[in-house]
Amino acid sequence: MFKFKRMGERGTWINPEVLPHTAKIADEIAIIRSMNTEAIHHDPAITYINTGRQQPGRPRFGSWISYGLGSVNQNLPAYVVFVSVGAMPGQALFSRLWGSGFLPSRHQGVQFRGGRDPVLYLSNPPGIDQGARRKMLAGIARLNAQNFRRSGDSEIQTRIFQYELAFRMQTSIPELMEVSDETGSTLDLYGPNARNRVPSPPIAC
Repeated sequence: MFKFKRMGERGTWINPEVLPHTAKIADEIAIIRSMNTEAIHHDPAITYINTGRQQPGRPRFGSWISYGLGSVNQNLPAYVVFVSVGAMPGQALFSRLWGSGFLPSRHQGVQFRGGRDPVLYLSNPPGIDQGARRKMLAGIARLNAQNFRRSGDSEIQTRIFQYELAFRMQTSIPELMEVSDETGSTLDLYGPNARNRVPSPPIAC
């Protein structure tokens, strides 16, 4: 359907019609041609790429990195996922592709979108300010701590962590996703659509 050409000094075969930006950096990327899988179609193959196994249920690479290295920024998640432009609501791919598998759920990917709310349910509802939200979360944390002392379920600690992270993200995420003050050269690196305000939901992967 499309014409491939040798791109860059190494003559890497790339389709410049479909991958124009990739074609421009052909000498700056590594293409591994020796990888293969026994999977016969996309779903198990994509699961294999993300986890090293065809069967679902194992942690993703991002989850392992979060588990092993954590994050230097306590106000942001260590592992985030950008949904693709034009994808169906949520994402065409299954969210299990960025799940944490058998690792604690605090290491699963946090999905980012375009628009005013890059992360769903991050904004306070009408009539609730930061102070009220802080008191509410403190009360929920006390209840969860009681449940943890009674059951010893580690997922309860994960839930406490996620509530606290979400509270800190309320102030850090809007600043992180604001690109209007980026330099022209930086916006050029983002691609030709970086200056277009995408309504909602998605942003480019």
